[in-house]
Formats: sequence, structure tokens, C-alpha cells
Amino acid sequence: MDSYLSFFMDWIDVLWIPIALFVVHKKQRVKAVLFILACMFCLRLQAEIIQSTGFKSGFTGLLESDVFHRGLIFYSICISIYLLLSYISPNTKGAIYMAASLSLFFMAFIGSMVLMVL
Repeated sequence: MDSYLSFFMDWIDVLWIPIALFVVHKKQRVKAVLFILACMFCLRLQAEIIQSTGFKSGFTGLLESDVFHRGLIFYSICISIYLLLSYISPNTKGAIYMAASLSLFFMAFIGSMVLMVL
């Protein structure tokens, strides 16, 4: 039973995809799902890189929690901000929306890396 809970908690960020499909506007759906998938991929890649060096709680050891769960929380906050901004801007042009998506993605990537290293 504990392994099922662990598996669910490791993949809980998948729940953002159906939430995004309901929250964002019709012309933003593909970009929103791609944003969430990119965040999920980078989270796992970052956590794997840090954990492969033998530091399960980050390089500095300032925080005792697992790097994956810290990154998961930070990426979830960034995804929720992204979905909120997508919801309140329904008439944004495609190029502007894509630029905003990339900006938020790099903010999430760099911020999570800093948080995971601590």
C-alpha cells in the first residue's frame, strides 16, 4: 500500500494537465499542456542530476527535505501562476502568449534549481 502512495506522490503533478484543460481558454490549451509537460520533465531531470551526485537533500544541506519534493512544490506554484495568468488573459496573441510561457518556464527552471541546490 505504501508503494502505491509513493508512486502517486511522485506523479501528482500529472493532475495539472486536466486542470489546465478546464481552466485555460480553447486556443491556449496545447501550449498550456506543453508547458506543464516541460515542467514535469525538467523537474525529474533536475532532481535526478542532483540525487545522482549523492546529495539527496541538496548540495548545501540547509534544507532537510528531498530535492524532488521541493522542486515539485515550486513547480506547482509556478504552474498555478501560469494557469491563473492564462485564465485572465483570454485575448492574448499567440506570439505574446508563447513569449510569456517561455519566460515563466525559465523562471520556474532557475528558481527550482536554486531551491533544489539549497
